[in-house]
Amino acid sequence: MNAIFCLFLAVIRAVNTQTTLLVANGLPSPPASVVPFAPQPLGNAALWQQAIALDAAENITGNHVNQYFYSSVAWWQSLENSSNSYLSGSLGSTDTGPYMSQLLQAIQNYPTRYDQEQASDPNQISIVITQAPEQTIKSFGASGAWWPNDLFYFPSEQQQNLSQLLFSKQWLCLSGYRYNMGATGDHDNVTVRTGGVPVSRGVESFMNTDGTYDWTRDGPGMYYLRAAEAANVSSITFFVNAAPSGLNATTAFLAPCGGTLKTTEIQAFVKYIETVLVYWADQGITIDYISPMNEPDDSFSSCGQEGMAVPQSIRTAVFQQIRAALIASNSTGAKAAKIMGDETSQIASQALMHYGNWLPETLTGQYIDAVAVHMYDWPDDATLLNYGQLVRNSSAGGSPPPVKMTEISSFQSASGMRSEWGWTGPSIMSAQYDPTMSSALDLARMIWQWLTLVNAESFDWWTAVSTMIPCSPSTTTSCATTINNGNGWNDALIYIDPDYQTTKDYNFYLTKRFWVFRHFTRLHRPGSVRYDISNEVLPYGTVAVASLGTNNVWQATFINRNSTAQIVTMNLPGTGGRIQRLIVTTDDVDWGNVEWPRVASNNDISLKLPGRGVLTVQFSVSGPLAERQAVTDGGQSGVPSTSTAGT
Repeated sequence: MNAIFCLFLAVIRAVNTQTTLLVANGLPSPPASVVPFAPQPLGNAALWQQAIALDAAENITGNHVNQYFYSSVAWWQSLENSSNSYLSGSLGSTDTGPYMSQLLQAIQNYPTRYDQEQASDPNQISIVITQAPEQTIKSFGASGAWWPNDLFYFPSEQQQNLSQLLFSKQWLCLSGYRYNMGATGDHDNVTVRTGGVPVSRGVESFMNTDGTYDWTRDGPGMYYLRAAEAANVSSITFFVNAAPSGLNATTAFLAPCGGTLKTTEIQAFVKYIETVLVYWADQGITIDYISPMNEPDDSFSSCGQEGMAVPQSIRTAVFQQIRAALIASNSTGAKAAKIMGDETSQIASQALMHYGNWLPETLTGQYIDAVAVHMYDWPDDATLLNYGQLVRNSSAGGSPPPVKMTEISSFQSASGMRSEWGWTGPSIMSAQYDPTMSSALDLARMIWQWLTLVNAESFDWWTAVSTMIPCSPSTTTSCATTINNGNGWNDALIYIDPDYQTTKDYNFYLTKRFWVFRHFTRLHRPGSVRYDISNEVLPYGTVAVASLGTNNVWQATFINRNSTAQIVTMNLPGTGGRIQRLIVTTDDVDWGNVEWPRVASNNDISLKLPGRGVLTVQFSVSGPLAERQAVTDGGQSGVPSTSTAGT
C-alpha cells in the first residue's frame, strides 16, 4: 500500500507540473477559452471517470488535477475504511494523514480552476443584471455552538451587547441562527475533551444521563436562542450533533461522542427530538427547521466535540420517522417545523459519492424540505456545478429541494499558508488566525459560489463567537489584528480573549469576516430574489451578487480580490435609476459610505471597486432622480467594548 500511494503522489505532482497556470499580479491568468459545460453528476466514482474523459476532450468545466485529486481522496478514504481519519496518522495505521497532507500541499502549489469566461476589457461593456429571477434568499446565519458556555461568565451588560452585535439592525442582523441541541448528560461515562478551550464544547442536553428531562439545562444556550427569537430572526434551526447520552441510542455507552446511531434506536431518538421541539415551540420559540444529524460521516471518536455517525443506509429512515412524528404532533409549533439534512461534511468525496445511497429515496418520500451540506473540502466552481446538478437529478422529476450551505470555517486564508489566488478551491483545514481581508475575501467568494453556482437559498458560517485567538488581546496590542499562521483558528466572526477569566477582558474583537458577512446579512435580506450578473463582463478576479428586496430596492455586491481598484460601468435595470447607498469594506475601512456616482440618462453608473474590497450599491429604478434618499443604517455606535480586527 505504501508503494501504491507514493506512486500516486508522484503522478499527481507530475500532472500538476504540466497544468500550472501562469500567474500575474498574484492571480492566475484566465485560459484563452472555456467551454461552459459540466457533465451530469452520477453520484459515484463513474462521475470522475466521465469527467476525466470529457476533460481530455477539452469539454468540461474543470481540470485533470482537481478530478484526480477528488477521486483519489474518495478512493483512499474507502480503501482505508475510515471516517475523516486520513487527516492524521501514518501509512502504517488505518489512516494516512501526513501523506494526504503532502498531497493536499502538492495540489495547493499548483492551483487550477474552472473559469467562467471574462471580458479582457470590462470598461467597454456595461454590467447588466439579467431579467430572469433565480432563487429567493432565505437567510444568512451562524451557529450558537459552544461559545454561550463562555459568555455565561461575562457581565450581563456584555451578554446583552453581544446579542445586539449578532441580531440588531444596527449591526450584523443575522437572519439565520442555528441552535445546538446538546447531547451531554449530567453523569456521562465519557466527557467532551476541549484541548485547552476555557469552557467545554459539550452542550448540556435536556435529557439527563438517567433518561429524565430537565428543561433548565443549557441556560447559556437558551439565553441567545431567546435573544434570536426576540430579535425576530426569521430562520431558527435546531441542529443535533449527537443523540443524548442518556438515550443510549448509539454504540457509545453513556457518551455524547464516538458512537454510531443504532437502527433499533431510531424511534427513541426521533421521540426525543419531537419532545424537545414540542417543549420549546410551546414556550414561544419559532422553530423553522430541525436538522437531526450533523456530519454523519464521522463519529468524532476523539471526543473533541459531540458527534455521532449515522450510516447512509439508515438516514432515510431517520428523516421518514421525524416527518411522521411532526405530522402527528399535537403542537402547532412543532408540526410547522421543516426538516433539513444530512449536513454531510464534504462535497466531492462524500456528497457526490454518497447522495445516491439515500437522497433520491428521501426526496421521493418527501421526508426532507431542504438539502443541507457543509463544504470542508472547499470545492472549486466545477465541483459545485456538479453538486447542484446532482441535487436536481435526485429529485426524480419533482421540484428540486432548496439547498442550504450550513457550515464552513477554519480554512487557511490566501495571505496565509497557501498561495494568493483569485478563487476558492482545494484547501486544507489548518490552524491559523487571520482577522484580515484575506480571509474575508475567501468567505465572500464562497458565498458567491453557493448563491450563483448552486442557487443555495441560505449560507451559514460555522460559529459566531470563538476563544480560538492565539494570544491575549489585553496583553498583546497587535494580537487581535495580526495574522498568526499555525496558531488559532479562523472559526468565528467575533473573538473573545481566551484568558478572560484571568485578564477580565470582556471585549469583543470583530474580524473583517464580520464586516464582509454584513454586506449579505444586512443588505440581502430574507425574501430578496437573486438575479444573475454575468462574469463575462466583470474584470478578472471579481464576482458579483445582485438581488431585489421585498421593498423593491436592489442591491449589487461586488467582490474584488485584485490588489488594485477596478473601474466598471453598470446599467441599472429599468428607467429612472436612483442610488440609495454605497457601502465598502476594505483593508482600511470596516463599513464606509462612498460618494454616489451620477446616474446617466441611459441609467448607466460608473463604479470604482476598491482593491481587496467588497462594495455594495443599493438603488431603485422608479421615481425622479432628484428625490433619492439615503437608507439609514445606524452606523457603528451603540455597542461599547468592541474592537475591530484587521484595520
